[in-house]
Amino acid sequence: MALVKNIIFTDLDGTLLDHDSYSFAAAGPALAVIAEQSIIWVLNTSKTCAELLPLSRRLANPYPFIIENGAAVVVPPGCDFLANVKMEEIDGARHKRFAPHRRDIVALIHGWREEKAYRFSGFSDFDAPALQDITGLSITDAELALQRDYSEPICWQDTEEQWQRFSADLQEAGLQALKGGRFYHIMGPANKGLAMSWLVSCLYPTGAKPRVIALGDSGNDVAMLATADVGVVVRSDHHAPPKINDPHGSILLTEQCGPAGWNETLLALLK
Repeated sequence: MALVKNIIFTDLDGTLLDHDSYSFAAAGPALAVIAEQSIIWVLNTSKTCAELLPLSRRLANPYPFIIENGAAVVVPPGCDFLANVKMEEIDGARHKRFAPHRRDIVALIHGWREEKAYRFSGFSDFDAPALQDITGLSITDAELALQRDYSEPICWQDTEEQWQRFSADLQEAGLQALKGGRFYHIMGPANKGLAMSWLVSCLYPTGAKPRVIALGDSGNDVAMLATADVGVVVRSDHHAPPKINDPHGSILLTEQCGPAGWNETLLALLK
């Protein structure tokens, strides 16, 4: 019987990385199996390119990655994947963009904040120490998180009624608010599932398609989990599991939380 070829897409915060400590130690055994089986595994996250370049090295992950909730697929410097695909070069990395630039989003929503008195604060209002206070990131990691290209995470500080008005304004402007673990991410009509599908089609343009396994814990992972052949909802001790409507494949819910749940489920799927 032919072995199933797998490709893995994973969220980071609260999924592969512990929600509080950002450690991936508990996922060590599954990461070893992935390396042993030479499986392509793709980081698919709300994090920025600036954050993922050092983090992917720390995870020994040499593959393209997906940033800012599906806003772009990035081929890091030195990676020869997608060599024949037309992409935009930014600081030595190659980007395939699916969303508008952050500077345009920030200009628009800050205009609304002035004009309509919406109460929110976003990453463009924070310096690194302020973001460190909110997230528990180190100063270095907070500085990298602030270097965004395609989205503006915000903390909403207004009423539910104002949120409904703000959401309608976003929709009219062709934007959306994706709920992450800590923030609403204001961005264009991209998502992790669309970017994942695009990357799979580029990596496997002909022949048998691999089994796509995706793992995530939050609302911003729903499109990715629903699109995968196997969607793994990683349990969180900070929020309820997101609901996956009309999934393409099967949906699993881990027993354990965060990287421990990630580890146990992948070991079962890959054995």
